[in-house]
Amino acid sequence: MSVKTMKVKFKSKSSSGQHLLDEELWRDFLNHYEKKLEINRMPQISFEDDEENASNSLGKTAFYNPEKLEVVVYVTGRHPKDILRSIGHELCHHKQNERGDLSNQNFEEGYTQSNNHLRSMEEEAYKIGGGLLFRDWEDGYKARK
Repeated sequence: MSVKTMKVKFKSKSSSGQHLLDEELWRDFLNHYEKKLEINRMPQISFEDDEENASNSLGKTAFYNPEKLEVVVYVTGRHPKDILRSIGHELCHHKQNERGDLSNQNFEEGYTQSNNHLRSMEEEAYKIGGGLLFRDWEDGYKARK
């Protein structure tokens, strides 16, 4: 499934009325990540409003579920750019899953401190998915607009 054919649970506002993402920007972002990460099949992406999570300074921002091929992003009180950066990070995890890098792994609490392989997966997701690839997309998008 490509970005062009995927059915994203897209909404421009959260249930609290917060503006999330412009659809043109959103599609451009997803196309960039699909191409650059060479994603074979895009995961389901959904946005979650969660006031309790948002009030927790160390609450969740997003997560990838490798069994369901799903990215869930918490959006309450977040800037759209931060939401996109989180999605980029999680899309990198999705690519890792497609490569088989997440197979037979234990994702118990503290796994990035106790599992060197999963720590390297987090490093890649931060550096590439939420960092360099995001910056490349942002700079390119601004230049085209």
